[in-house]
Amino acid sequence: MPEKDEAGAPEKVVSQAEFADGGEGLGHRIAVVYDDAADTIKLYVDGSLDARASAAFPNGWHSAGALQVGRAKAGDGWTEYLRGDVDEVQAYQGVLSETQIAQLGWGADINP
Repeated sequence: MPEKDEAGAPEKVVSQAEFADGGEGLGHRIAVVYDDAADTIKLYVDGSLDARASAAFPNGWHSAGALQVGRAKAGDGWTEYLRGDVDEVQAYQGVLSETQIAQLGWGADINP
């Protein structure tokens, strides 16, 4: 995540490695959670979080633009395109709990 809403801003990177399903399986459910009160970002893959997938992210900012999925803006153009397919996107206002994250994709009624 960029640390500021401006071109060339430093980025905070979290990661979690998973094997690709080869396009033959169900794919993976990915959730990114920004918690302003705790000053953290977390990346969940299939409802799980590991140590590399969490980082401090103080002084979050309010974006002036729309939510973009699968690409990033660098300088005057779009770049860093996702290699793969995005089947479904859900965005929530507020922080989902670990239990709610685990329930995503299973038809649960999530209400933060």
